[in-house]
Amino acid sequence: MSALDWLTLISYVALNIDVILQIKRIYETKSSRDLSLFGMTIRYIAIIIILIKFVSLKDTSLILGQGLIAVTFSIYFILAVSYFRYRKKKSK
Repeated sequence: MSALDWLTLISYVALNIDVILQIKRIYETKSSRDLSLFGMTIRYIAIIIILIKFVSLKDTSLILGQGLIAVTFSIYFILAVSYFRYRKKKSK
């Protein structure tokens, strides 16, 4: 892998750290109040489409990085939706 490939992977690791910190915040506050589920849905769809594109290009570093962000963002999205549903049930 080239230096650019390694920098790409490092960039994806940084993005994942950001998402992990968001997961931690949601878990600690037990709230997804300040999140837009619509916006998260758009980002999630975009992540999957980009992953499909990278798979078609057969670029290992991009596939690994995008796959990692897809997994991490999936956890983030599921957690946000679960707390959103909890908030809806609690307010009724």
